[in-house]
Amino acid sequence: MPKVSISEAARRLDTTEEVIREWIRLGLLDVEPPPAKPRRTRELNLAFQPTSATPEPKVDLEQLYEVADRVGWFLLSMEAWDADESEA
Repeated sequence: MPKVSISEAARRLDTTEEVIREWIRLGLLDVEPPPAKPRRTRELNLAFQPTSATPEPKVDLEQLYEVADRVGWFLLSMEAWDADESEA
């Protein structure tokens, strides 16, 4: 499956980047670090054109959907339990 940036992952799930970063922090998602920036040398400095955006870490799209499915069902179950407890 392709890898997508954290911002793209959040967009695909219609959530925030903080949610995706939390899943990474919790170990639910593996993260692929961004590529290392090339080292600048004197020769490269002459032709150096800075990029506007730094590369983001990437997550596997298939793993992202699996985690979203598991977490989504878990949250729905918690809501059901909470509803049952309030009716009792």
